[in-house]
Amino acid sequence: MTSQPAPSLPPRELEIFHRYAGISLPRHVAYPMTNWWTSLSTDRAREMRRASNTGRTPTGSPDSALAPPDLSLYVHIPFCESLCKFCGCNKVILKKERADAPTRVEQFLAALLKEIDLLAGELELARPLRQLHFGGGSPTYLSAEQLTTLHERIAGYFDIRPDAEQAVEVDPRITTGEQLATLRQLGFNRISLGVQDFDPQVQQHVRRVQPIEMVRQTVEESRRLGFHSVNFDIIFGLPYQTVESVARTIEQVIELAPDRIAYYHYAQVPAKIATQRGIDHTKLPSSDAKLQMFLMGKQRFTEAGYQFIGLDHFARPDEALAESLRSGTITRNFQGMTTGRELDLFGVGPSAITHIRRVGFIQNATDSDEYAARILEEGSAVTRGMRLGSDDIVRQTLLEELYGTAEVIPSRLEQRFDIRFAEYFADELSRLRQLEQDGIVVVSQDGRITLTDPLGRVLMRNVAAVFDAYLEPDAYLHGASHEYSTNA
Repeated sequence: MTSQPAPSLPPRELEIFHRYAGISLPRHVAYPMTNWWTSLSTDRAREMRRASNTGRTPTGSPDSALAPPDLSLYVHIPFCESLCKFCGCNKVILKKERADAPTRVEQFLAALLKEIDLLAGELELARPLRQLHFGGGSPTYLSAEQLTTLHERIAGYFDIRPDAEQAVEVDPRITTGEQLATLRQLGFNRISLGVQDFDPQVQQHVRRVQPIEMVRQTVEESRRLGFHSVNFDIIFGLPYQTVESVARTIEQVIELAPDRIAYYHYAQVPAKIATQRGIDHTKLPSSDAKLQMFLMGKQRFTEAGYQFIGLDHFARPDEALAESLRSGTITRNFQGMTTGRELDLFGVGPSAITHIRRVGFIQNATDSDEYAARILEEGSAVTRGMRLGSDDIVRQTLLEELYGTAEVIPSRLEQRFDIRFAEYFADELSRLRQLEQDGIVVVSQDGRITLTDPLGRVLMRNVAAVFDAYLEPDAYLHGASHEYSTNA
């Protein structure tokens, strides 16, 4: 590997970075964030799901002239063989050799299949299914036979289009060649690998030991089988990481040439995520080191031919995510940056979230056993959610554009929602002047708001906080009262 100096910011920008960094702010994987969702009844959830079958105006009212959106389906499979200490996902650590493991998995699968049956009974199934995503946990905890049963149940109901994106998350440590071949035969065409870091000391501390050769084998087998896109998740800001060690991981990632990369800042919220309490917080890198890690990743990935997308994603120019950015259909949700902004997303499984565009959010119970029992006994595991108001929909759209494209174009929002941007967001634009003076955003004469690069991209969450009506007005400067991960 050729040694290169780690990039940093000029002294003036570094001083501004320090002023805004290190505060608690949301990443806006939803708007409004889950803090503001409330208890939701089964009847209310059913009403919201059925509203998806009707055409809707941007304010949420029915319009028979509009066709209902096409569909996206997310399936949450929570089981993992071992615990990764950094992980904030909803998971169940269940060793397969445990005596109760087969029974618990079979009960879960019975509930999941029943929930799919129930969902299919509420939706207009002529609507094309454009996206299918198996996430977790570790979906390949399930056997090839169980994965087949699950996919066939979905395909029996839904109109999965030939060009649909069918994606699955895999753990290279437990995924077999048989599982990969089965997934590809079923129609999965995008595969996402949790890589995180290749440094042995970091891997050992966070309990995610997977040598590069193990990952290489999974990548090569996936490509041989014909998966169209191979994606990596990488995390910077973990204990024992240094700028030099992350540089080595980045070079190894570039060598393996994934099609899409999620380059995540470690979300440190031990008060909410109990597993993170086992992290040695004294070994976390400093804010300045994490800034260098981010800038270095951005520089080296773009030099290697990747396009920088949103807050933390990179993609080959011909990969679907980059194409979605160009077409304006990119969005941000609990899967990170993804395609299909125009789709209604339905989630099944424990903790799974449904996002019916212009209607609202619905979430299932997070505990796997509770989820299974409630589905099998009551026919619903809904716990909470939120019906969107017209202002929520406007701001949701603005934040999707900001996180996806690093800019906001007022004319688009004005045309779509029949508003006058400067009047509607008068208070926000007043607060934005401070960020403009500090070189974080540029506001053009036509009102377009553009994040500067790299300072504005690094502090994107501060800019987004200005437009979040649920946060305190000064949250962009001092942080939110609710606990989120720090922004740097």
